[in-house]
Amino acid sequence: MKFDNITPNNYLNEILLIIREGILLETPKMKISEKETKKNQALAEVFNIIGTSKPKNKIGASQEHIGKASHREDIYFYLCNDNRTRLFYIEAKRLPKPKSTDQEDYIIGKSTSGNPCGGIERFKLGIHGHPLDKSNNGLIGYIENKSINEWETFINQKILSEYPDDTKLIKKSSPINEYHSSHTYTCDVEGIFNLHHFLIDLTKNIK
Repeated sequence: MKFDNITPNNYLNEILLIIREGILLETPKMKISEKETKKNQALAEVFNIIGTSKPKNKIGASQEHIGKASHREDIYFYLCNDNRTRLFYIEAKRLPKPKSTDQEDYIIGKSTSGNPCGGIERFKLGIHGHPLDKSNNGLIGYIENKSINEWETFINQKILSEYPDDTKLIKKSSPINEYHSSHTYTCDVEGIFNLHHFLIDLTKNIK
């Protein structure tokens, strides 16, 4: 994959606009009972429609980019060029985990095979994120019980407990529930990276 002087961050604002518009359009249609993969598919499809209709930089969206060791980000954005240059990755989590009332793997977690599966955790480990520019990526939280404020408080408390050198979620001025946080790596990658969080309230979508 060649970048040819393309910097993913050059397209960050365009991608964030696509995400905001897509979430506003798709959230009322989502069923709280749907599996995470179906929710991800619906969002990826609407992101793709919005992004590829842009008159200047056409940006596509799809599901499950397969990276190293078969790790998958749930949704990824790419530039509609010959190389389909990857620009931005999103990991999505249900809040709480299915078949639970209060457990989550938004911050840290273990899969059934014992591998790390936390949303923030995987970006910190370098498992998720862009291979050449990891400085900006995203997390989506599908809130299926409790309130946005309760989950925001919970996530912030757990970040400060598990990763005291990182920042908590900072609310952004946005038409949706959008936040920003900064993190240090716990792998061989140096520096600080940013995560853009989108908490989608589905508690009224009881279908």
